[in-house]
Amino acid sequence: MVLSMIPRKYSNFIYNTEEPIAFVLARYMTLDLGVIRSLKKKNIPTFVLSIKKNPTCSYSKYYKGMICPNPKDDEKKYVDFLLDLGEKLKNKGVLFPVGDIELSVITKNKNKLEKYYHYFSDDYEKVEKFLNKRFFFETIEKYDIPRPKTYPINDKSDVEIISKKIDYPCIIKPIYSDYFRHDFKMKLFIAKSEKELIKNYKITAAKGHEVVVQEIIPGSVRNHYGFDAFYDKKSQPTGCFMYRSIREWPHSFGNGCMIESVIEPELEEITNKLVKKIGYHGIVDAEFKKDSKDYKFKIIEINSRCWMQNGFPTCCGINFPYMAYMDAIGKKFEKQIFNGKHVKWLYMPEDIVSSIKYLKNKQLTIKDLLKSFKGKKEYAIFSWDDPLPFFALFNDLPLFYRRKQFYKESNNM
Repeated sequence: MVLSMIPRKYSNFIYNTEEPIAFVLARYMTLDLGVIRSLKKKNIPTFVLSIKKNPTCSYSKYYKGMICPNPKDDEKKYVDFLLDLGEKLKNKGVLFPVGDIELSVITKNKNKLEKYYHYFSDDYEKVEKFLNKRFFFETIEKYDIPRPKTYPINDKSDVEIISKKIDYPCIIKPIYSDYFRHDFKMKLFIAKSEKELIKNYKITAAKGHEVVVQEIIPGSVRNHYGFDAFYDKKSQPTGCFMYRSIREWPHSFGNGCMIESVIEPELEEITNKLVKKIGYHGIVDAEFKKDSKDYKFKIIEINSRCWMQNGFPTCCGINFPYMAYMDAIGKKFEKQIFNGKHVKWLYMPEDIVSSIKYLKNKQLTIKDLLKSFKGKKEYAIFSWDDPLPFFALFNDLPLFYRRKQFYKESNNM
């Protein structure tokens, strides 16, 4: 199957490359580009496997890749594809998942795939503690990690009980985020009353989604923080990076579209405690919110894969994809240290719509908007030495601004 699908111009690369090829299991433009560019800084061979015919990263001068089956639609077909491709390799490759579905599939099928591929991801049982939101909150409760109040739901009777004791508004969060997002084009539901909570639960249950109900931690977008690290096989961090959100999209429960580097040692202390208790090995992107009432950092979730802003730490001296690659193939690498520079990361398309809404709601002034652009910046898509993906992005902008998510988010807030 793969033999006939590999583009002729890349066949020699696949068959004859001596070094282990990093296979980026593509999912989203900033994720894919961040990994590709970070690895190329270290001259590591990369190859993109995308479910889309012409992903934005395909315009990068560093791009080599091909289309592949969608693991969401057919897990077996996806695994068979990777096995078929693996047979063609001169040396074992390295799998780089950038989405939860890909991560889940390759870790569940590790016993089949590790014949042809190296892994930097931990075993499925440990990865699942982060992927599955029920398991995640059970784990952080067990180890007394600061967290939002979270209630698992087994059936309608549970949600009726919870609806009478939780504060409103609250959120309904899926156990598995990627599958939920595919069905509803959003990350979660907001409930402003008992009636809305029960109604939204019924909607999610009808689609077969397991969910938890969670309190909303008070605080603005600037109360959102992140801690990134790569943990070795002894669960010790080999490089750490911290950031804070300036703006996000969608508002309240979206991704940071403008973030800045910070130093908050407490984020590392909390994450290190959890990772050591689990005995986890691999990439971590831990998301926190600082409660505006008690001023405590409370952990929201952890991504155990490359994340949306993964190219940001690289420009600050910490190349996580490189560390993951070297660890996977069993080679030593130097511990990397944050260079201390204050840098801002910007994803322009989402920041534009985010800023417009902040201005419209009088949550942002023109003066503060202009001030936020001062200082050193790293762009999600644009790069002086690799500019084409930025211009290719304009082909998708009409679709981007018409997305249902924009209207749903606007109507919910």
